Amino acid sequence: MVMITLSTVHANDSSIDTILTLPERTGSLAIARACRETALAFVHESSYWGKAELAMWLMGPYAQLTQYVSNSARRHGTDSPRPVPLLREIDARMVERVVRSARTEVIETMKQTADAEGGASFAFTMMSAGFVVRCEDEGHVPGWVPTTDARRLADRVLSLLAADYLARTSDYENELSVCRHCGAIDFDAGIRDRGICHRHGSGTFAPRSRTPTMPYLPEGA
Repeated sequence: MVMITLSTVHANDSSIDTILTLPERTGSLAIARACRETALAFVHESSYWGKAELAMWLMGPYAQLTQYVSNSARRHGTDSPRPVPLLREIDARMVERVVRSARTEVIETMKQTADAEGGASFAFTMMSAGFVVRCEDEGHVPGWVPTTDARRLADRVLSLLAADYLARTSDYENELSVCRHCGAIDFDAGIRDRGICHRHGSGTFAPRSRTPTMPYLPEGA
């Protein structure tokens, strides 16, 4: 059996030499931190989301992080991707199912990235799909940014984590933990050893407070 490592992934990815230059005063590591924060916000808060909250996430922090790379169809001059239905046209119950399914898939995928081979396989999948591309900031610090190619909600969240993983792989191999009770994702070696988050490890579990619901959808949602 051939073991997949991150170096193997880099050696076999045809787009590895394609470097996107980030705008001035936009650091590669800052992008990685923002990607992790945005993805974890989805994992930890989406259980309480409706259409409005999902629209805010997609049109806010997610859109800001994918603005650096145009869609691959436009990059290569091919046909544009099929249009995606507006959120306001989708039944609220369908949105809840999609969000719940995406959250579950993200959590299960993150469990596999805790070891080097699983993480490398995850990174290879994301790069091969065109969901992340290599970048470099004005200080020549390398990094990765998510693209707009992902169509499924789960892939959009995972593309953020892939950009972070490729920039800070050691965090995932040494600190990543997924609580076996609630699926909370943390980057803490102590929590990783215990296998449960602080909220469960304290012996007093308190549900996360619900994010206030917007009274209306943003325009275009």
